[in-house]
Amino acid sequence: MVNKDNLEQFIADFTAEHGEFAIVALSVDNYENLAINIADLRRYINQQSDIIVYYEDAMKAPPEEKSDGNNQ
Repeated sequence: MVNKDNLEQFIADFTAEHGEFAIVALSVDNYENLAINIADLRRYINQQSDIIVYYEDAMKAPPEEKSDGNNQ
């Protein structure tokens, strides 16, 4: 965990290992909104995937009925 006491060392270590360093800060409320939005996106994507599978299955040709030679 990074805090104000170890921030300088963390930046030095991170930069040495990964190069560029950037900070993204979120308030607790913004983080909560982000988490809710991501959950909504996941739900929507899963829902769309289910719909696509449903229609792909519906568009498949029905299995042909076996013919016994007595076509009437």
